[in-house]
Amino acid sequence: MNGKKAAAQIPSKTIALCGAAGLFGNVLVRALHRECTVFAIDPRDFSKRPKDVFHHQAELTKRSSKNHFRKRIFDAVIHVGANTTSERRGPNKFTRAVENYAKLLDYCDQYNVKKLILISSANLYGARPSNSQFLQESAPLLSTDLSSLREMDMMTQSFFWKRPDIETVILRPANVTGTSNGVLSKYLRHSKVPTLLGFNPMIQLIHEQDLIQAVMSALHKNVRGIFNIAGAAPVPLRYIIKKLNRETIDIPHPVAAPVLRHMNKLGKLDIHPTYIDYIRYICMVDDTRARDELEYTPQFDLEQTIEAIDLWW
Repeated sequence: MNGKKAAAQIPSKTIALCGAAGLFGNVLVRALHRECTVFAIDPRDFSKRPKDVFHHQAELTKRSSKNHFRKRIFDAVIHVGANTTSERRGPNKFTRAVENYAKLLDYCDQYNVKKLILISSANLYGARPSNSQFLQESAPLLSTDLSSLREMDMMTQSFFWKRPDIETVILRPANVTGTSNGVLSKYLRHSKVPTLLGFNPMIQLIHEQDLIQAVMSALHKNVRGIFNIAGAAPVPLRYIIKKLNRETIDIPHPVAAPVLRHMNKLGKLDIHPTYIDYIRYICMVDDTRARDELEYTPQFDLEQTIEAIDLWW
């Protein structure tokens, strides 16, 4: 039997991807659909998806979403980030996001999904002066921001024990570059980047294609648990800013919060004042477990990873 016939007899996995219409979700769909049947669930418009990807445009709390889990057999469910609701901002966004994710866990439990992967964030550990150089997966989640994603991460940890037979995986990547519109990328895309006078923390970056590699490894390997994911070697924040040919605006730390808040109101800056700690202290992770168990090795070097911040903008 030749290789092509053998490959044709291997059934592809059927994947439910929640958050597919987001920036990183869109890139992940285009990688997954080449070898899997992808079913996208997202209340946002996803008209530019690949033709072979079905899109269910609704929140997970809707009965129609539950019906798809009831009628279909999903080999795996992948949930990308926290923004998978139709609520763009406001006090209801946190509640809606958590309610949607709670429903997803219910569906995975009720309809015996084989694998669940949550793409979380290493920033949930929080940037603190007491942080060790590289945080392991057992470190507490002390971030004061990203509240809905932190809640989802903790709910998934509880799900480990509720359904030990389901291969549940949490990926906590460092700051993702590429089409991603994460907080650090938005911060670094300003022509004049505000920095804290006297501070130059080490920063970890990961190219979105390296993160996709980690997702694919988690999908195809029989693993469960939490995995930190990092990319190229960490570098000082000001080194990244210099490589991007940006100017810096040094702000004394005691007045940084009100200054950034004022710049936000004027539309001069797109960064929340709570992010100040991440440009002051380190928040770096040890990804030894991912390298060992997922056989993950980043393919993009530091220069490529930094360049990806501006590549699509």
